[in-house]
Amino acid sequence: MSLKKITGTFVDVVASDIPSNNFTREKWAMQFDEFKRMGIDTVIIIRVAFKDSAAYKSEVMKTSLYEDPDLVQILLEEAGRTGIGLYIGLYDTLKYWPLNDWQNEVAINKELIHELFERYNKFPAFKGWYMCHEGSLHTHPNQIWKPLCQTIRTLDTERPIIVSPRYHGAKCDPSWPVPPDVHARHFDYLLTEMEGMISAFAFMDGHVHFRDLPNYVKATAEVFRKHGIAYWSNLETFDRDMPYKFPPIEWSKLRFKLETVQPYVEKIISFELPHFLSPYSLYPSARNLHERYMKYLEEHDAL
Repeated sequence: MSLKKITGTFVDVVASDIPSNNFTREKWAMQFDEFKRMGIDTVIIIRVAFKDSAAYKSEVMKTSLYEDPDLVQILLEEAGRTGIGLYIGLYDTLKYWPLNDWQNEVAINKELIHELFERYNKFPAFKGWYMCHEGSLHTHPNQIWKPLCQTIRTLDTERPIIVSPRYHGAKCDPSWPVPPDVHARHFDYLLTEMEGMISAFAFMDGHVHFRDLPNYVKATAEVFRKHGIAYWSNLETFDRDMPYKFPPIEWSKLRFKLETVQPYVEKIISFELPHFLSPYSLYPSARNLHERYMKYLEEHDAL
């Protein structure tokens, strides 16, 4: 079996829990060239806005802070130039949904979907949508995914929609880790609830201990085979085991996670290459990690 390498990445265009790289357009062009060299065919804007900051000046979100010029347009143009598909995420207000106020979170994102479609539908590199509200067992994500997917489908019947939920393991909530079998039953229900709406689920791999990851992956793969829905891995290239947020991950951990999912997933994406696996990152260790990863691909004839 040939090695499945990382072929997709999120891009964090609005700083939330990691610092900004502060890329210029020229640096983004260099990064997209590097994406192409690494075999990346999918780039996902994880969210176009977070709290009071956005990637462009929006009439809907009305954030105080925004990128100028329009960063979403820059990324669409660079994706088009390099032949990479770009998925566009939505708005995480971090205001409504943590209070279980799904109605207001959904309402502003419904308006945003119309704005995004009007602004960016003409770009050939716009290949899909991303549900930026991350789900797990205790957050009932179908309450927000379902109405937003339905809104997208009133405008866009073709582009796929993807999400990136988590395994609710011991690193997510040490007081209440959800074992693999319960996790699998939860997503069996969710996949039935969301039938026909979401094309792929890319599970974050960092919320479980490394020794437990194989059991979560295997249990999840069985549920997704049952429903015939694409099961991807979101291989986190940052390290959750450090006492601060968030440095690039240690190479042995990246390799372990990459090799663990090989028999089970259709595609491997990452959060996220520009910060944690790039020669252009603000972190020197990310440049070293990039060097080791590329050497590993060469050794496995995966470039």
